[in-house]
Amino acid sequence: MQERRCTYELRREGGEAVYLDHEEGREIRIPQAWCAGLYQAAKPDPITDEGKFLEAVLNPVEGPPLRQIAARKNARTAAVIVSDATRSVPTAKVAGHLVDELKAGGVSEDGITFFVALGVHRDATEAEMRSFLGEALYDRGIRIENHDPYTPEKLIDLGRTSFGTPVKVNKKAQQCDVKVTVGKTELHEMAGFSGGRKSILPGVASEETILVNHRPEMIFAQGTGAGSLEHNPIHLDMLETAKLFGVDFSVNFVAGRSGEPAGVFAGGLESSHMASVAYLRRFCSVEVPRRADVLVTTPGAPLNCDMYQGVKSLFALSHLLEPDSVVLFYGAFPEGMNSLDYVEPLRRFQSDLQAARRYAWENYRIQMDHTLPTIDILEKGVKIVVCSDTVARQDILDLQMHPCTTMGEAMDTAIGLSGKAEPMIGFFPSAQSAILRCAQP
Repeated sequence: MQERRCTYELRREGGEAVYLDHEEGREIRIPQAWCAGLYQAAKPDPITDEGKFLEAVLNPVEGPPLRQIAARKNARTAAVIVSDATRSVPTAKVAGHLVDELKAGGVSEDGITFFVALGVHRDATEAEMRSFLGEALYDRGIRIENHDPYTPEKLIDLGRTSFGTPVKVNKKAQQCDVKVTVGKTELHEMAGFSGGRKSILPGVASEETILVNHRPEMIFAQGTGAGSLEHNPIHLDMLETAKLFGVDFSVNFVAGRSGEPAGVFAGGLESSHMASVAYLRRFCSVEVPRRADVLVTTPGAPLNCDMYQGVKSLFALSHLLEPDSVVLFYGAFPEGMNSLDYVEPLRRFQSDLQAARRYAWENYRIQMDHTLPTIDILEKGVKIVVCSDTVARQDILDLQMHPCTTMGEAMDTAIGLSGKAEPMIGFFPSAQSAILRCAQP
């Protein structure tokens, strides 16, 4: 078997430290004395036995198998809710097994519909839908469609959560006899962890429902944040919504370093999700023993699809940043910024961060959820260098960041902004996948 290469690597060559990003083909060389280290979450070994996926579906961590659920309900219709391309979930590994289980429980193939849980993201393409189902299942004509969060006639109102969130969700999916979700569990900057209940909110919720759940009062409430669940109002609100929706069976993946499936947990909505969370917690804590003057980060795939998604790696560094810190943030970002709302408040009030914050609170739209944490970082006095040849230069400038098109230019700019002749430089790839703990006060 060929040895699997790490996505990110730090080598010593002579008197230089060489940082390599094999995924994007990037390289940074600095004097060894300047290198603060490479910090990234550990990852579990990938699943090499394809039979493990069927085994997980047939033997849930809690509750009856899917076929029994369908049979007991005398089900004739089933919804299988799957993630979109921004989440890179290996859905095809279990899609066929879920269809077989539903059929064994009495649901015909004509009664099964896959729904792409877009939230308010763009529609999935036909090629993406094919990849979600897998070639064989897609070619058999299994129905798959994009969720629509905007059209009232396609939504059903299930009331409100205890947090005041209106529960308006995909009507066709909710009215199916059996509801199944497939997602991936990873750290999430607001909800604590992705996966499980997030397939419903934001996955197949209305724009209004998502907006209320993602409102600033929730984002900045005590208890929100990566790795936090117990007192996290965003998580608890999502969980209430999923319970009102009525999820019967859930599959949650955990990914390895290169995105391949490394864990799979199926069963009840909460039990399967919490099993995947417990597994992931074993790998995501990272201690940072020394402070860096320049912090280099990139989101990696799939969040490097655009800068709006990609800034999650920047937010993960926030508690390591001091007023004189510099962040070098880079990514492929083939879809550019991909969010006018993210940029809008800072574009309007470039010289006044407090005014930009007020505007975002008073004119809040869903994708301003990333505007407010960006303002928090900028208000610290942190300088951010963005290396991208796909994001519009003016968009980066409007965000009060420093645009560069090559890594050499970006590193020179970052070193210059640090104001130090010999800055300490740390590398934090896919920082959103780690809970970073600084040993220094």
